[in-house]
Amino acid sequence: MKRLWLLREWVRFIVQVLRGGERRSSALLMRRRPPGLFQPYGTTQEDRYPEVFHSIRQVVADVEQTHILSFGCSTGEEVFTLARYFRYAHIRGLDIDAGRIGRCWARWQCEGREPRLSFACAGNVALEKTASYDLVLAMAVFRHGALGGSPVDCSSWIRFADFDRLLSDLVRVLKPGGLLVIRHANFRFGDTGVAGQFECLRGEPGQGSPVYGTDNRLLPGVSGDDGIYRKRSAPPTSSHMAR
Repeated sequence: MKRLWLLREWVRFIVQVLRGGERRSSALLMRRRPPGLFQPYGTTQEDRYPEVFHSIRQVVADVEQTHILSFGCSTGEEVFTLARYFRYAHIRGLDIDAGRIGRCWARWQCEGREPRLSFACAGNVALEKTASYDLVLAMAVFRHGALGGSPVDCSSWIRFADFDRLLSDLVRVLKPGGLLVIRHANFRFGDTGVAGQFECLRGEPGQGSPVYGTDNRLLPGVSGDDGIYRKRSAPPTSSHMAR
């Protein structure tokens, strides 16, 4: 039975690779599982979160000194959408898949080569400067499509320890007073070691994604704490984040 299952998986993988495009990218990512991989699927669309973008536009200044990071930008739709909301800010997109970043650059060349837009292939922000961004977005990044069926343990796909570690580095590159936006995560931001550095400006509970705890076990009936968070300019007086 195991050999039959392996054969089916191999055939499925070959079919996805031969189909090309996004299916090929996702199949190769799931096969390679590079460090930093959470969501292997690059599902995206133009202006996917208009209510969020409108909200952050009211808080974040649209000036040349503003720097925005789209972490897990896929094929760039989020970056180009943000460029319409922010006409002057510098916007950078990072994605773990080189093929997707190639498509970002191809579109960038076709649409005027705006110097304020940039892209790079990366599964982390290790090469980004400390306190360099006013806004960091991680939309539908800290999740995995295989968890839609709510398995009791998520560690075969994603792990809380990796989420906690990556969030810590995202917070490093965010300026004091800057915004962090998280949507559709399978873990709770409030469980991370950096949560106490933030205040919640707008919560987005109940997005329908299964939620897992620090032990990678399913938390039945528990809603996530997606939202818009602002990094405090000074250390909080309490270790508990406002909910």
